[in-house]
Order: sequence, then structure tokens, then C-alpha cells
Amino acid sequence: MRFGARTIKTGISVALVLLIAEAFQFQQIVVPALAASLALLPSVYQTGVRLLEELKGNLIGALLAVFSLMLTPNPTPIAIGVVIIIAISILLFLNLESTTRTVILTTILIMEGASQSDMPVWMFAGERYLLIMMGITVALLVNALLFPPRYERKLEDEITTVFQMAVRIARLFSETEGGRSSFESLDETKKKHRGSKATYDFFEEEIKANRWLEKKTPIYRRAVLKSKMIDTNSAAIHVLDKLHDDFLTLEHLPPQLEDELMRHVRHLLRRHERLFSAYELENEHIIDREEDLIHENFDFAKLMIEKMRDEEEDLILTVVPLVATMTDWVKAMNELERYLITEMKKHGDNLKVEPRKKWFFEDR
Repeated sequence: MRFGARTIKTGISVALVLLIAEAFQFQQIVVPALAASLALLPSVYQTGVRLLEELKGNLIGALLAVFSLMLTPNPTPIAIGVVIIIAISILLFLNLESTTRTVILTTILIMEGASQSDMPVWMFAGERYLLIMMGITVALLVNALLFPPRYERKLEDEITTVFQMAVRIARLFSETEGGRSSFESLDETKKKHRGSKATYDFFEEEIKANRWLEKKTPIYRRAVLKSKMIDTNSAAIHVLDKLHDDFLTLEHLPPQLEDELMRHVRHLLRRHERLFSAYELENEHIIDREEDLIHENFDFAKLMIEKMRDEEEDLILTVVPLVATMTDWVKAMNELERYLITEMKKHGDNLKVEPRKKWFFEDR
């Protein structure tokens, strides 16, 4: 979901709620509008879960307010505060703390307004409860029907962006003499990587929430593939992070070992690039399957350890964990490669998001 879309959805939700409230001649039309703005979430699944929680939480608040009004028809601020404390305690006990804001709103509106209304207490409370639930329901419908999020396409773009940023850093470090300045964009890369993982969580939620997708296995295959691509990006960033943290120590590597380290980083990087290019171009032949990256990485580790027997202890303790992070990178790439090749052979047309056509209203 692009920046600004949430604002638009909130505005439309509030406008629709106000129109509905006016059409049915509700007096407190601000109440459902406020509830709609509080309930709108980035995920359709999360909004649906929130709807169920709000049904329960606000019912608890309304019942407590009615019970309190039966005891004290003209509640004082202290009495309202006590009821709110009791309501929040119950919400925490039932794991409904996400509804606290709207429950407080419901409780105050009922207890403050009932004494000034000619309606029976239970009828007044029921009206306020329905107003709040109307606002939340409208927000859910707007989120699910008018502006359904396109998490899969966004996820693909974010994974590619993170990959490109990681490649740039690795190239600057291993192919130039950029030094520590090579890692200037590392923090931004890690931030975008965390964003891609959050988007994947939303994407996974949507898959689980939509039962009609159960027979559409291609989307499950793509979800698994995206997960492995994220893991590969994560492993690469971990290596870059390690290189950055230990940069000053690695500067004291003997020239031969430094050259070997740079060569190995470049080799791992090329494999990473080939895997992502094979996916982008839908061409498995780009991947060099004759290459034994696992044994090459083992030989690199063995060489580094053997050549460093006479080096300082700090340098040895730096290189060994670095080799371990590179092993994790190799493992992630191997898992991605196996899955990618298998799926390209069997289901190549279904690995990309809508690979055969694009509609004019789609995100570019």
C-alpha cells in the first residue's frame, strides 16, 4: 500500500459513516466516524480480527456502563473512572487490550449521555454500541472491497529493491577501494529489508484469511519462493553487516588473504545475482548448476583458517564468525536455487505475479 492510501481510505470510511448516520438520523454522527478512523488497519485480515475483538470489547464496556447506570443514574467523574478501570482490567484479562480506546469512548458516551436522554438506559446504550460497530464495519468494508491491498506486488518490488541495494554495497566493498564509505547505505538497506519482512507478514495473513485461495496453489508457491528470497537477502545483509562491524580489524589481513576474501565475496554475490536474474527473466539456464558453492565455501574457510595460524588472536576471532555468516548465505542461496529450479520446471508460468498480462489500473 503506497503512502497516502491509508489516508484516502480513512477519509472515505469517515465520509460513508457520516452519510449513513445522517440517513438514519442518528444524533451523534461523530461517534461512528471516530470509530472508523480508529479501526482501519493496513491488513484486511487484521481489520477483520479487530472487528470481532471490537464486538466483544465494546459489548463489555456497554454492559458495564448500563449496570453502573442502574446503580447510579447520575454518575460522577469518579464513578465513570472506576467503570473504565474495571472495563480495562477485563479487556486485559481477555486479551482484548487492542479495543481499549473505543471501549473507553463507548463507556464515556453511554454514561455521560444516558442521564440527559429520554430514552431507556438499555436502548440508549444499544444505540451507542451500534453506532460504534457501524463505523468499524464500514472501515472493514472499505479496506476489503474498495481498496484491497496488493501486498504481493509490493512485496516483489521491495525484495528487488533490497537485493539491488545489497548488491551495490557488496560491489563497492569488493570491487573498488571505497573503504568504509561502501557501507553508507547499509542502514537504509536494513530498514527496507525489515519493511519487506513486514509486508510478507501481511501477505501471509491475506493468504490465510482468504479461504477462497485454498484451491489456488500458485499463490502458495509464490509465497514460499518470496520467503526464500527474503531469507537470501537477509543472509547477504548479515554478511555485509559483519564486514562493516569488523572493517577496522579486517584491514590488517595479509594481502593474500584480503584478496581471497574479496574474491569470495564477489563469487557469492554473482551467484546471488544469477538466482534473482533467473527469477526475473524466468530462465533457469542462467543458473550455473555445475558450480559447487558449498565445497568452494568450505575450501575458502579451510584456507583462511590454515593461513591465519600465525596471526593475532583478534583477527582470527573476527574471520571465523565471518566465514560462518558466509556459510549461512551459501545455505540460503542453495535452498532458493533448489526451489527455484524445481518450480520453474513444473510451474514456470505461475511464479511471477500475473506474468502474462497487466491491467491499466495496476500499480506500475
